[in-house]
Amino acid sequence: MPKVSNKISPITTLVFLLGVVPAIALAQDYALALYAGRLTKEKWERAILPDADYADSTIVVAAGSWTIARFFDDKLSCELEAQVGKYVGDQDHWEFNLPIIGFRWHRFPWDNYAATSFAWGIGPSYATEVPPIEIETSGSSSRWLIYWYGELTLGPPSAGWEALLRLHHRSDGFGTAADNGGSNTVCAGLRYRF
Repeated sequence: MPKVSNKISPITTLVFLLGVVPAIALAQDYALALYAGRLTKEKWERAILPDADYADSTIVVAAGSWTIARFFDDKLSCELEAQVGKYVGDQDHWEFNLPIIGFRWHRFPWDNYAATSFAWGIGPSYATEVPPIEIETSGSSSRWLIYWYGELTLGPPSAGWEALLRLHHRSDGFGTAADNGGSNTVCAGLRYRF
């Protein structure tokens, strides 16, 4: 009897997530972001702490996003995002994260002074080579992993741009995408909405 893997195939994940692409036609607004950050050797819980151990590798990412739905009187939105990233330093491969589905909370009491949002998103991640720093920190890794992010934005009220702080995370998904692997990058950048 052939052995059946309990891993979710990257192709299955991609085909499933591509089912949301037709919703792009319903988009209410678009955004472009450019951000960069230094890769850490820490788990995501420790990556944002001041004493985090950093690797000699930086990623620069260009991302496009579409808001496909709004809820609760525009307090919460659902977005699709696609990213292209390039590493420099100890690893120099490309990374593609798409499509990413994200949810963004837009309303905070101080929004009249500083427009703020918090977002979280998830989707598949493909690296053009198995990332060496992921192998160094996890023992092994894979080109295909799960990508997720947590993001905080701040900007002038009613402006078309915002500054962003993002935790850029590749994950083995507790063994669902790979046996080991993953990385965390603390990033900062700008987003322009139109």
